[in-house]
Amino acid sequence: MNTETLILTHLITHEGQTPAQISQAIGRTRSTVSFTLQRLAATGEVWRDEYTRYFTSVPNAAEDASFVELSDKAYRYQDKNWWNKAADTWLRAFDCTKNPGLREKAITCRKHCISMANWRLPKPEPDFPEKARRKR
Repeated sequence: MNTETLILTHLITHEGQTPAQISQAIGRTRSTVSFTLQRLAATGEVWRDEYTRYFTSVPNAAEDASFVELSDKAYRYQDKNWWNKAADTWLRAFDCTKNPGLREKAITCRKHCISMANWRLPKPEPDFPEKARRKR
């Protein structure tokens, strides 16, 4: 198993652990675990609280079925580079669940979609060139 899979598997059964506790449990170095947790948090697979304890974003309740459906739809939009539609879908997914991990995942993924949409659509140029403004 790779480090990401080990961490996710461990966090499913032991939520709310620090990187030091996770590294001791899975047998990897603390720096490797911290680096991997940062990558997982950036993609929304895990989230952390203010005490640097990590939790998974795994749907485990019947009411999260609509979240799973909406997140699949958002991922399909992302695959097509439809970033604005994906961001809107992540917002609807956020609204349909009460699970804090899934809500955090929706926030993280929505931020990513918004940043990609802003990157792909440059800001428009001003109507008047700079020299024309100075002559007025």
